[in-house]
Amino acid sequence: MGPVVSEVSEQVEDVDFFKVDVDQSSDLAGKFGVQSIPTLILIKNKEEVDRHVGFIPEEQVKAFAEA
Repeated sequence: MGPVVSEVSEQVEDVDFFKVDVDQSSDLAGKFGVQSIPTLILIKNKEEVDRHVGFIPEEQVKAFAEA
């Protein structure tokens, strides 16, 4: 997912993307209930508004980020 998310991050404005290594940040992964990789979590106004688990192609990542 890394290359796909990197590409989308260059196309979408006003959205910040963060990659978290769940092995090194298990506390953060636990806080958000991440149990499978990859997991994309959309957060707006400090609240989770959407989540997707598993690989999705670039256009779907873009639509997810723009939701």
